[in-house]
Amino acid sequence: MVKVKLPRVDWSPVELASRVSRRGAFYNFASGSPDPGLIPISDVKEAVEDVLSEYGSSALSYPGAGGLRELRIEASRYLREYLGVNADWRSIIITSGAQHAIKLLTQLLVRKGTRVYVEDPTFYETLAPFRFQGAKVIGVPITDDGMPTGEVVKGIKEGDIVYTIPNCHNPTGTCMSEDNRRILIEAAEERGFLIIEDDPYTVLSLNAPRPLRAMSSSIIYVGTFSKLLGPGLRIGFVVAPNWLRGSLERLEQHDFSTSTLTQLIVHRLLKGNTVSRVLSRVRGFYEGKLRILVNALDEYMPNSLQFKPTCGFYALIRLGVDAERLLRSAVKAGLTYVPARRFFINGNFPDAARLSIGVIKPERIEDGIKLLSNLIKGMG
Repeated sequence: MVKVKLPRVDWSPVELASRVSRRGAFYNFASGSPDPGLIPISDVKEAVEDVLSEYGSSALSYPGAGGLRELRIEASRYLREYLGVNADWRSIIITSGAQHAIKLLTQLLVRKGTRVYVEDPTFYETLAPFRFQGAKVIGVPITDDGMPTGEVVKGIKEGDIVYTIPNCHNPTGTCMSEDNRRILIEAAEERGFLIIEDDPYTVLSLNAPRPLRAMSSSIIYVGTFSKLLGPGLRIGFVVAPNWLRGSLERLEQHDFSTSTLTQLIVHRLLKGNTVSRVLSRVRGFYEGKLRILVNALDEYMPNSLQFKPTCGFYALIRLGVDAERLLRSAVKAGLTYVPARRFFINGNFPDAARLSIGVIKPERIEDGIKLLSNLIKGMG
């Protein structure tokens, strides 16, 4: 029998919690998917029919490297119109969602020992590919003003990477302050380190600041249409600086994973008025759900909230009991969340939990938090 030593690959806590949620949870605080009622199903159905009628079998052909030209052009227009980001279509590389984009970037930019600075806590699904490539991940404790860049940048050197979710942070819901943004960008330009901006949620918010990429063309910007049009379409993108885009485009060709059909569907949706109609419904809606969550936490679980979330889908709380152990009881009661210990760089805080308002109905949020509070008391 051949024995091969494989690198360690852990299951994501998000994936494990999502598996539980798929079995059915009345109070689903785990899923990072958008609200099902806001996904433009009829528009997608119409787009599928139109694409197949117009393109026929070519809609099911192999994709080309970097994404379809027509989709990249529409993505450029979308960025300019809705996010204030100016990007030539040639600098936009289409990927199979934002996670695929992050994986490609780590393959290109990270070697064993590469120092990567991240908010602490941060999105686990991004930590995993950085670590898989051998990065030395350095956590920067986050505040309500995001990554405190003033002290941090003093130790960052050329060749280092800063990975940040400056708007509607996952899992804290915070936004980086304007001062922290300015300091970070100026330091990167002076010292030659890289900034990767992960930005799934700004477009959904009424109040989020403009992306870092709107302030500097040197930013490597990762975006997605998952939260807007549906995650199953698996269409994300990178806005790459000139020095990076050619290599990224060629590396994307290694996968051949970004479906021609879904690229054409998203292209059709972007060309129509789907995005503007969806945004007219979602902007303010998620922030309304987030307010309900924060108010419920204040009432039923005072002092559990660790940060002040302002936008996006998430809030980070401390339960006061082991989050993974409590989840077993919660699932039996019809409630799910994501244990968040591994969102922290050193795996601290076993009682941390990420709550999402993505799919849960607004009218269920308060009762769900009340149930969670009672489950905690039952463990005491």
